[in-house]
Amino acid sequence: MNLSNLKPAWRQYRLVNSMQSVDQAEVLSILDRAEEIAVSTAHSYLINAAMFMVLTIFCQGG
Repeated sequence: MNLSNLKPAWRQYRLVNSMQSVDQAEVLSILDRAEEIAVSTAHSYLINAAMFMVLTIFCQGG
């Protein structure tokens, strides 16, 4: 049996077992923060678009 074929699997096994486990609550909090960031970004785009329209309408001097 050639043991050199097992080296990549052994490295991966050591890597997986050396990682810290992530708590379920921590994962959910990260996902909640991502949703809040997405909502605030969409909200700021909406406000910027509305201000652009208002400025465009009022600055149509002739």
